[in-house]
Amino acid sequence: MKRAILAFLSVAAAAIACSTLTTSADYDPSTDFSRYKTWDLKQDKSIDNALLARRIETAVTAELAKKGMTRNTSNPDFWVAVHGRMSKQTQINTYDTGWGYGYGWRYGGGMSTSTVTEVPVGTLIVDIVDAGKKDLVWRGTASDTLNPEASPEKKEANLQEAMAKLLANFPPPKKG
Repeated sequence: MKRAILAFLSVAAAAIACSTLTTSADYDPSTDFSRYKTWDLKQDKSIDNALLARRIETAVTAELAKKGMTRNTSNPDFWVAVHGRMSKQTQINTYDTGWGYGYGWRYGGGMSTSTVTEVPVGTLIVDIVDAGKKDLVWRGTASDTLNPEASPEKKEANLQEAMAKLLANFPPPKKG
C-alpha cells in the first residue's frame, strides 16, 4: 500500500512539473522559404510590456540565428511580427475526504471541498510576412499557462522554450 501511494505521488509530481506548452503552425505551401535569409522585427502594439518585448526580441533573434538567418533592418527578406494575447481559464479543484464503495453510492463520512481559480493563459502568435509581397506566409502559435509569480529568470526561460518549440519547424521543409 505504501508503495502504491509513493508511486501515485511520484506520477502526480511529474505531471505537475510538465509544461502545458502547446504549439501549432500553418504556412503557404507555395512559398519558397529557402530564399529567406534576412529578417527584421515588425512591431505592433499588442505587447505593451517593454520587458516582455525585449525578451521576445532576444528569443526570436537567437532562434533565427541558429537557422543561419541574420537581422537586416534596412532591406529584410521577411518580417517577424509577434503578437500576444491573454485569456483566463477556470480551474476547479475538488478534494474529497470520504471513502465508499458501490456504483454511485457513498458510504461513510466525508466531505468534499472545491476551489475555483482563474488561471491566466498566454498565447504568443508569430507571423512571418514576405517583405517584398507584404503577404503572410507562415503563422505559429504557442500557448501556455502563465505563472505571474514566476521569477524573471523563469519567465525568460519559459519564453525561450516557447520560441524554440514554436520555430523548430521554420522554415518548413521544401516540398518536391
